[in-house]
Amino acid sequence: MSLAEIIEKYQKEIADESILIEYNLFFTNVVKQDCKFVLDDSTEIRELDDILLTIKRIDKNAEIYVSTYGISYLNNKIFIYADTLWINTIMEIKEISNLFKNNPNIEPSDIALWDEDETMDGAAALVVLEDGKGESYKSLIEKREPGKIKSLYWD
Repeated sequence: MSLAEIIEKYQKEIADESILIEYNLFFTNVVKQDCKFVLDDSTEIRELDDILLTIKRIDKNAEIYVSTYGISYLNNKIFIYADTLWINTIMEIKEISNLFKNNPNIEPSDIALWDEDETMDGAAALVVLEDGKGESYKSLIEKREPGKIKSLYWD
């Protein structure tokens, strides 16, 4: 199932809310022009991907999601916009920040640790998993340790 089909399937639940999309699913669709990340240069996207692969090598259980801020429907086509990554990892913020030091063009504006209260405020409407299934944000968070969740934001 394509990302566009998944979004259409859950359109009522999403409304104008943000959603979390598994990283690989989102960035596969960046290539197809359905998704737009704040870093839009293909070289920058590859550099970001290399850093995220490094995180996955260091922490084999790391989970990476893209947090959207907008979904537009135009001429029966869906466009999804994002500027934040949500990473569930044992890595410390300083370790993640150091991975970006050699790539200042793609360095996030902010890397923050989420606490439990922040995690539920302004919660995404839905989490879209790579297998095409949807899960509630609350359900996803309840299965994680909020102290491991880092938010990487670009402005």
